[in-house]
Amino acid sequence: MTQYAPNDLIRGMTRTISEQFLSRVEDFLAATGTKPSEFGRAAVGDGSFVLNLRRGRSPTLATADKVLRHIEQLEAEAADRRPNRRPR
Repeated sequence: MTQYAPNDLIRGMTRTISEQFLSRVEDFLAATGTKPSEFGRAAVGDGSFVLNLRRGRSPTLATADKVLRHIEQLEAEAADRRPNRRPR
C-alpha cells in the first residue's frame, strides 16, 4: 500500500486539495479492493460518499480528517497482520 507523508497534500500544487484527497481514497480502494459504497459506509456512514467525491463534491475538513484516519487505521491493521520477514 502507498504510504503518505503529511506533506503529500502540499506537493503537486497543480491539483486541488479535493483532487488530492480523492486520489488518496481511490488509491486505497484500488490497493485493497474495497467497494466504494462499503468504504463510504464504514468511514462516514454514507454509501454514496465516494460517488459524490467523484462527481466533484468536496468534503468538510472534519469529514476529510475522519476518512484519512479511517484509511490510516485500516492500513496499520493490515500491516500488523503481515508476517514478519527477516532480512536476508
